[in-house]
Amino acid sequence: MTRSSHAPARRLVEEPARRRQADRTEATRAALIRAAIDVICERGYAATTAAAIAARARVTRGALQHHFGSLRELYLDVVTFISRELVGEIEAEIATHDSLDQQVSAVAARYWHVYSGDDYVALLEIWIGSRHDAALRSRIDRLMRAITEKRNEYWTMMLAAVDLPRAELDILRATLLSTVRGAAIHRLFSRDDARGLKQVEFILELVGLWIAHRKAAQAGAKDTKDTKDTKRKAR
Repeated sequence: MTRSSHAPARRLVEEPARRRQADRTEATRAALIRAAIDVICERGYAATTAAAIAARARVTRGALQHHFGSLRELYLDVVTFISRELVGEIEAEIATHDSLDQQVSAVAARYWHVYSGDDYVALLEIWIGSRHDAALRSRIDRLMRAITEKRNEYWTMMLAAVDLPRAELDILRATLLSTVRGAAIHRLFSRDDARGLKQVEFILELVGLWIAHRKAAQAGAKDTKDTKDTKRKAR
């Protein structure tokens, strides 16, 4: 009886303690990810060290090793964090706009917000720096393929009314993405936000025209089919 009567009270004490520990763990991991991004942006991939990241996060190198095991694992979490920063908001952007033009513009604006920021510089540094690390590059490639699939889901949802083949959908998304990325990379050197935004606006206009053209072509094909069906029935 005594033993069982103490169990609920012990659980009440242990649960908040576990939550506090989980919160501390999450806070430390977030601090290390943020520190890694900042140090990579300042020093570059090659000059970034575990000691520098730990010092920036105000933790010990042992803490970095405890939470991530190695710099390679930390870099993968950095890539995941930055990619989720981009993808994680797209569904919300789509939901807050009614017309397709507004939705595409909102997504492009989200792309620009992420790609023109310092976080993306860190992502580029990791991508380029990992090109001679086959194991890391392979894992990054798998991660990015999964993220691309998620992006395609959102684009399929947005463009459901246009009914595009998967290949065309991928080309449309990749073209818009590549243009925004290119404009953002150019901005890193020129620091000319206005020019970058004009490039994004230009590709958005082209995308809008292309979507309108595809809709018109589909409507024309449907009208032609309906006309043929009517004539066939009339015979």
